[in-house]
Amino acid sequence: MIQRREFFGIAAAVPAAALTNLTGVKSRQVSKWEIIYKSPHAKPNDLSMTREGMWILDQGTDSWVSLVNVADGKVIREFKTDVNAASGVTVDEHGVMWISSTHNSLMVSCSPKDGKTIAKYWTPGAGRIYQKKGDAEGRRSKLKPAYPLEPSQAGNGSGTKSEFPYGQLPLDTQDGNGGTGAHGIVAKDGLLYFVVPPARFLVVMDPKTWVVQRTWPVPGNRTHGLTWDENRETLWNADSNLNAFFRFDMSGKLIEKIQLTDDSPVIHGAALHEGYMLCCDDVGWIWRFKM
Repeated sequence: MIQRREFFGIAAAVPAAALTNLTGVKSRQVSKWEIIYKSPHAKPNDLSMTREGMWILDQGTDSWVSLVNVADGKVIREFKTDVNAASGVTVDEHGVMWISSTHNSLMVSCSPKDGKTIAKYWTPGAGRIYQKKGDAEGRRSKLKPAYPLEPSQAGNGSGTKSEFPYGQLPLDTQDGNGGTGAHGIVAKDGLLYFVVPPARFLVVMDPKTWVVQRTWPVPGNRTHGLTWDENRETLWNADSNLNAFFRFDMSGKLIEKIQLTDDSPVIHGAALHEGYMLCCDDVGWIWRFKM
């Protein structure tokens, strides 16, 4: 049975300094959303729509990728993958699955049949997500977790607590970069499009040569979900902390913004389907709002 929740309210205020120039950009607010079902596993981090169904990528320790029926979330098939806390998944036109293995800053290609790894690549722009003056504060989910959290996942998407002040590292630290790699990823016409939070940009990559074709900036410091519009002509990009979606044309021009309410779930992965934006919150729920 589908679990539903609706919320009406005032959109959260977003610091102007955290955004790119929105002059002339079409903007609107969305205040109504609904939970549609549980994810197959506890920490869904990305969604990807295909003709077979919808892929749900889980960031838990077993790194599950599940193909589900879009209507009811029932699993068609699923498998574990050789990635580390992944945040993005897509299948290209050649039938190759690509996963952004976030915590070790790799891009991994694998089989969508069984998850067997084909190749691994480095991620341009990977590193630590930094705080900039005017950035929106980090958002945590207000939903009750759908599953018991593993001890290592209790941070709920915002990182583990540290005994050191922000920016300071232990004295025995040997690598100052560390951090994170890419998040949302999609494919089109032989190219990969993925967002990298530490760099605050979107990368257009040729997977055959692993040469960056171009980049463009994205708002905020927690860029996450990425999905095509219904015609596959423009890209929607979600920022988890700004709690908003931004639509770009293929030149990288920002052309539209959708602002969600402050009490909506935290946006992680996203996939547009039949007039609805489907999203996942990393506490085990799949939810949506009408476009």
